[in-house]
Amino acid sequence: MKSNNPYSFFPSYVLRTPTLPLDRSLEHTIETYWQHPVFKEALYLASPELYAEVEKGLDQNKLNASLRYALLKYILRITNRCTPFGLFAGCSVGQFSKETSLKLATVKGYNRQTRFDMHFVVAWAQQLAKEPDIKKQLHWYPNNSLYKIGDQYRYVEYTYTKHNRREHSLEAVTHTPYLQKIIENAQNGTTVNELADLLVDDEITLDDALQFIDQLIDNQILVSQLEPTLTGEDFLMQIQTTLNQLEGTDAYVTFIKDLNGAIQDIDSTIGNPIEKYLTTNKIITDKGIDYEPKFLFQADLYPKAINNQLDQKWGYKTQRLLTALNKITFPSKDKNIDRFRSAFTKRYETREVPLTTALDTEIGIGYLQHQEASDSTPFLQGLNIPFSPSTSEQYQANLFHELLYKKLEDADLILELTDEDLIDFEADWSDLPDTMATMTELVTINGEEKMVCESIGGSSAANLLGRFTTGADDIYSLVRDITEKEQHMNPDSILAEIIHLPESRTGNVIRRANLRAYEIPYLGKSSVANTKQIPIEDLMIAVRGNTIILRSKKLNKRILPRLSNAHNYSAKSLPIYHFLCDLQHQNLRSGLAFSWGPILQKRPFLPRVIYKDFILAKARWIIPQKNIKAFLKLSDEDLIASITDWSTELNIPNLAQLVEGDNTLLIDFKNLLSIKMWLDTIKHKKQIILEEFLFTEDSLVTQNNKGFSNQIVISFYNQEKLKQYDN
Repeated sequence: MKSNNPYSFFPSYVLRTPTLPLDRSLEHTIETYWQHPVFKEALYLASPELYAEVEKGLDQNKLNASLRYALLKYILRITNRCTPFGLFAGCSVGQFSKETSLKLATVKGYNRQTRFDMHFVVAWAQQLAKEPDIKKQLHWYPNNSLYKIGDQYRYVEYTYTKHNRREHSLEAVTHTPYLQKIIENAQNGTTVNELADLLVDDEITLDDALQFIDQLIDNQILVSQLEPTLTGEDFLMQIQTTLNQLEGTDAYVTFIKDLNGAIQDIDSTIGNPIEKYLTTNKIITDKGIDYEPKFLFQADLYPKAINNQLDQKWGYKTQRLLTALNKITFPSKDKNIDRFRSAFTKRYETREVPLTTALDTEIGIGYLQHQEASDSTPFLQGLNIPFSPSTSEQYQANLFHELLYKKLEDADLILELTDEDLIDFEADWSDLPDTMATMTELVTINGEEKMVCESIGGSSAANLLGRFTTGADDIYSLVRDITEKEQHMNPDSILAEIIHLPESRTGNVIRRANLRAYEIPYLGKSSVANTKQIPIEDLMIAVRGNTIILRSKKLNKRILPRLSNAHNYSAKSLPIYHFLCDLQHQNLRSGLAFSWGPILQKRPFLPRVIYKDFILAKARWIIPQKNIKAFLKLSDEDLIASITDWSTELNIPNLAQLVEGDNTLLIDFKNLLSIKMWLDTIKHKKQIILEEFLFTEDSLVTQNNKGFSNQIVISFYNQEKLKQYDN
């Protein structure tokens, strides 16, 4: 067990900020924000329906309470919350330096990247592939989820529900020599007529053969080159490139050019009049294409900074914090991958078998068979923390929780951890990822700089940043540095990017640039050369010792799957995709974090936890719904007074955040509209969680002397492991 910290921080970090300055006490009115062109454009992109309702209500002086609450939430989103989302918040790259200087340029100087929503582009691509003149010219390929078991081919087919959710089902088709011939000859892509010609003989006419190929297409055994891609060039541009190679598609190409021209015009500024979007909508309507206005545009924001420098002391301090967090983070038990490994060993012992055989639910052992093979997986618009500790921990974790319990007896609003408290705990560096990232907040408390850092983790430091590699060259450079170091640390293996589209809209947040040389496509189109693609049928699996080994037959190399985005793949995802993603965490702690543990987490109040210059946990209150019922019946005149008495009794500050998962909502308990919005939001919840809000007007991130909330993503790599392969 190595005791010295082997991790170093990358020289660059990513600063995440909201678009507008802090408005902690909601001094400005809703009507004031409605006059702000950037806010209006951001709201329109987020919710065209709400925009229309608010505009109508304000014009008629009839803005009802529910609309005011909804509008206020978006105002708080654009002034206080840093998670990138449309034009509400964005990210930029900074450098560690000798001092901290974080000064943003004016919003008009920000860069942006607007794209058409993947829901719209994917739906249109599917329509194009059905056009007879286009269909016969396209190249068609076997569905990349297809594999052969016994006398059957099995594959995953998807359909869309009335709510535009993508649902998957495992299908099977009987193996025949004709089908095998089609699948083998379509590997590198070929046309419908070329495939049909393969079947024509004395007994099969060309019409029969074409009808058979059409059935394969209708049943998604064959898919076209217009299947959506998730890496590389923008999908709409890839459609244009494909259409350019076909005959009779000039009108479509011109249409795409018109769309791109409209997008370029939108991206030329921030705070566009909504008429620009309506003009773009008309281009689509005039083409006779159906679309949903709320699923048409997707934008990312990249603020510019006059100075974007963070004192390198914070890099070194966070590096040293790793040791403390390491000591108090313990391996979780009974992971999905551990259960699978045990089942695999029991069934196959030391044999190597095809991955598709092992995960087949009928002849293999499957993976997470208690879950449905559907895919309505929620996706993250952002991620407040890169790692959440497991609640299933070994006994050693209880020792730390016993320590916390004792310290809670003497703590009031603040609990301090010291090195002396942790002297009996050991740090283990052998079971951590090659790279990790931490989401921090730089705050000022009583005139002193402090950093909020609840956890450090992720299977890769690229996870939090992958989505933004298509819109900012400096973010792309940082992420490529991360992925190249990871490959360098594993010279005998191939790190391969998992390419999978759970459903169309998810593509908005899982799209990224080409980040690794190899890709594993599975119900998603790869953008790397065929020689760099690793089909699932090529993957073999075995257990050696306590480790699952995934191997490519054609490359004869161990494969380490990687998912360089923040997709929440763990809920209702397809078994093969889930397995490949889970394999990233094999025999590893996913990260390092402070945790109260499952018992202490239930306490109605938990104080702020500090360690040196770091805040490891913010003060938090758990409030049962019964305790706020009385507020729902009060008149406006009595509400603020009652809330003031209640919050004072519980030591809840005037400004606190409502926490729901990774979402937060700032509440001002001195502001009537804010209180009523809060009560409206929580009135049906069994319990609520409030957390202290630590940003002040003395924020270290400024724009024209106005303070901003912030999040800073600091990435780390295992320098000692890297050095092993430098020689």
